Amino acid sequence: MIRTFPEHHIRKTMLLDGPWDFVKDPENTGQQKKWFERFPHAGKSLYVPSCWNNELHLYDYEGIAWYRKKLRTEDTQHVRLIFHAVLGHADVYLDGQHLGYHYGGYTPFEFILPSLPAGEHELIVRTDSTLDRLTIPTEVVDWFHYGGIIRSVELQTLPDIYIDKFAINYLLDGAAADIKIQVRFCSLSQTDESALFTLSEGNQLIRSEQVRVGAGQTEELEFEFQWIDVRLWNPGRPELYLFRAGIEQDDKYERIGFRKIETKDHRILINGAPVYLRGINRHEEHPEWGFAFPPKLMQKDLDIILELGCNTVRGSHYPQSPYWLDMLDENGIIFWSEIPIWGAMLPNETVCEPLFQNRALTMMEEMVHMHIHHPSVVFWSVHNEIDSRTQDAYELTKRMVELVRKLDSSRLVTYATMHPLEDVLLPLFDVIGINKYYGWYEGQVEGFKDMLQQFHKRAEQLGAGDKPILMTEFGGAGIFGDVGWEPRLFSEDYQAHIVTEALGIFREDPRIGGTYIWQFADIRGDLKSSGRHFRDRARSFNNKGLVNEYRKPKQSFREVRRIYRAWSEQDQ
Repeated sequence: MIRTFPEHHIRKTMLLDGPWDFVKDPENTGQQKKWFERFPHAGKSLYVPSCWNNELHLYDYEGIAWYRKKLRTEDTQHVRLIFHAVLGHADVYLDGQHLGYHYGGYTPFEFILPSLPAGEHELIVRTDSTLDRLTIPTEVVDWFHYGGIIRSVELQTLPDIYIDKFAINYLLDGAAADIKIQVRFCSLSQTDESALFTLSEGNQLIRSEQVRVGAGQTEELEFEFQWIDVRLWNPGRPELYLFRAGIEQDDKYERIGFRKIETKDHRILINGAPVYLRGINRHEEHPEWGFAFPPKLMQKDLDIILELGCNTVRGSHYPQSPYWLDMLDENGIIFWSEIPIWGAMLPNETVCEPLFQNRALTMMEEMVHMHIHHPSVVFWSVHNEIDSRTQDAYELTKRMVELVRKLDSSRLVTYATMHPLEDVLLPLFDVIGINKYYGWYEGQVEGFKDMLQQFHKRAEQLGAGDKPILMTEFGGAGIFGDVGWEPRLFSEDYQAHIVTEALGIFREDPRIGGTYIWQFADIRGDLKSSGRHFRDRARSFNNKGLVNEYRKPKQSFREVRRIYRAWSEQDQ
C-alpha cells in the first residue's frame, strides 16, 4: 500500500508490484548493447518493491542492474506512471524509448504517457546504486547502501482532463483557519473542454464551479475560504480532515491536520502549548527487507515506539514512506524529516561542487512536495553532521534554508551538528540539533555538562541563544543478550548506563527542548573487509538500537521506557 487511505476513487489505479525480470550489469555494458530495446535473458526475477541485497548472491552488490516488467493495456488510454522510490540513478524506458532519468532514492517521480496504444508494452528500468564523492549520500556512509526499486510502481489511467495538483495551505488563528486551495487541471484532449469542479470535506460541499481547459493546456484554480471551530491536530490527540477535489472524470484526496508551530523559551510550541520532545532516531530498514519496508512492520515499529513513550521520531537519514507518515499523523506523533546528506566524512571540496549542491536542492524540494500535507511533519532538516565550521558549508546551507522557507514557511528548519563548539551555522536555523557521543566515542557521559555550558555561551555570542536546542544523537552500542554483573563496552548494561545518564543531564538543562536517542533498532552497517571505516561495528551492524534488528528489546529500552513515561506524566 502507498497510503493508509485511497488517494483516488474515480481514477483507475493499479500497482505493478510483483515479480520483475532482473539482471546485473557490473561491467556497465547494458546501454551500449541496447538492453532497453532487447532485454537479455534474465537470470532471475525479483519482487518489486524490494532491495536486491536481501537476495542470495547479491548481498554486497553495489552497481548497475536492470529490471523489466511486461504490461498490457486493453484500450488506447492516457497513462500516468509513478515510481514511488528507486535507489540512486534511474533511467526508465517504455517499448525501447527513453522516458527520462531521475536521481535520488526516496522520493517519487513520474511520466505522463498520452494515448498509449492498446496492447503489450515492455517497461525497463536501469538502476545504479553506486556511491561516489558527488552522490547523496556520498561514498562513505554509516548505513548499508541498498539497491533496487524500494517502493511501489503505480500505473494510473487518466481522463482527457485530469487533476494534476491539489494543494491545501492555511493560516491558523486560534480555532479559525484561513484556507487557500490550489488546483491545477491538465488537458490531454484535442479540443477545449469544460468540467464541473467540486471541493468537499466528508459530506460537506465547500465549492462548486465550472472549469474550462484548453486543448493540451493547463488551468490553475485558486480560492480561499475560512473555517471556524476547527478541530486541532495535537501531539497525542490528532484530528484529521480528508478533502476531495473532483470533476466528473477524476478525483484526488488529500488529508491534513490543522496546527500552528512556533518556538518560545527554548521549546517547540504546538497550538501555543510547549512540547518537550521524547524521541528516537529511526532508520526505515530491516535485515530481511532493507529499505523496502512493508506496512505490517511499520505498524509494529509504531507500536513499539508508542510503548516506549515517544511523542516524536527523527527520520534518519532520508525521506521516509508516506504510509509511515500517515500512521504518525493518525497517532499524533511529531516527525523530523531530512534528506540523506550524512556528512561526518563528507569532504569540504564536495560541498562546493555544483552537481552536489543541485542534487541537494532538488532532494529538498522533492521531499517538501512529498510530505507537505502531513501534520506530523514539524521539522525540515537540510543535512546531518557536515563540516559546519567552514564558509563553504555556510554558503550551501544558506541556499538550502532559503529554498525550504520559500517552499514552506509553516514549519521549522533545522539540522544536526557534530561540531557544536565551532559551528558557524547556528544563526541560520529555527532549531539546532546536536549530535554527540560522550561515553562512547569520547570521554565519559558526564562530559555533556561542560560541553553544553560552552555551547550555550557560543550560541549567545552568535545571536542564536534563544533557539531551542535538541539533542538529536547520543548513546552507545549494546549487543543484544550481552549482559553481566557490571557495565562494560558493548554490553546491554553499559548502553543503558550511557543513555539514562545522558537523559538525566539533558532534562536538567532548561535550554534543551527534547531528545532523540540514537537509535530505535540495530541496523545493517556498510562494512567491507577491505574498508577502513566502521571497523567497530560488531556483527556488521550498528548496534546502538534500543531494540535489536528483529525488534527484541534490550535493557536500554526498558530504562528509556521508564524515563520517557515518567516525563510524559510530568508534562501533562
